[in-house]
Amino acid sequence: VPRRRTRGGEAAASAEQATDEGRFAAALAAGPGVTLQRMESRPPGDLVVAWNEPLYPDQLRDLPDPPLCLFARGGPDGAAVRTRLAAIADAPLVSVVGTRSPSAYGEEMARRLAGDLARRGLAVVSGLALGIDAVAQAAALDAPAPSPAGLPRTVSVLGCGSDVVYPRRNLRLYERVARDGLILSEFAWGVPARAWRFPARNRVMAALGRAVVLVEGARRSGGRITVAHAADLGREVLCVPGEAGRRLSEAPNRLIAEGARVCESVDDVLAAIGVPSVRPGETAEDAPPSVSPSHGSAAVSYTHLRAHETVLDLVCRLLLEKKNTTYDNAAIPT
Repeated sequence: VPRRRTRGGEAAASAEQATDEGRFAAALAAGPGVTLQRMESRPPGDLVVAWNEPLYPDQLRDLPDPPLCLFARGGPDGAAVRTRLAAIADAPLVSVVGTRSPSAYGEEMARRLAGDLARRGLAVVSGLALGIDAVAQAAALDAPAPSPAGLPRTVSVLGCGSDVVYPRRNLRLYERVARDGLILSEFAWGVPARAWRFPARNRVMAALGRAVVLVEGARRSGGRITVAHAADLGREVLCVPGEAGRRLSEAPNRLIAEGARVCESVDDVLAAIGVPSVRPGETAEDAPPSVSPSHGSAAVSYTHLRAHETVLDLVCRLLLEKKNTTYDNAAIPT
């Protein structure tokens, strides 16, 4: 049985590689000028931010392989996207991740933590996946508290284009985040979801947040990838403890045994990142002084782009240089 699954996985990977190689070949055949023209036909209100622009989130520069560009969506127009991007630059962000098939306990903890974080003025980062991601981001949007200074309640980091709804079951949540939050992707518009792109986006979620909170996950949970990147980047790692012996408790309980912080309430998160624990209705004067953690230095090298998957790299390089350079079909920046 394991052998059959391995062969099936290899066949699927081979088919995916052939598809992506075909896309790359088509982009090269069309020439960079054509590719750039297509990329300029962006969805209304969407924005492209290059890594050397002021709006690019400084947290991502801690990565050894930061995205060359971010494709952003959020609010009624480009001005709203710019405001929300600027707001997350220095604001405390917390990534909440976990299993796609949570228990009732896991959903309740994710809902409570994300809602309390939003009520305390922190933005919740997640991946808009089924399960814990969706529960946490919906709770952040539902929190009855105004976001400070244009800060989005929640930030979704996608493993596909920022205009692609995946999974389709989260369409309504996607629309809510696009209206009231912020959607980010390093993948160009229209790029479909692929299995390998989700571990790639996890490193972006880990870098954006000052902390990562894991709410339920099996031993090989994808949330552990986000946690590993967070630890390498010097971010705080917190885990919601689970009942001993349950499959969904394996990842958080193991990480706690290895030194991760225990997370039972929002106060644990605030203490970990040095933000005053001020409840709604209280004043900051009654809280302990805030400690501003510096971004850690990354010690991880994560080459997420396959050798043949360079369409986005080509497009991003074009976008970086487009203001000062005119390209013909033979001039591809290196």
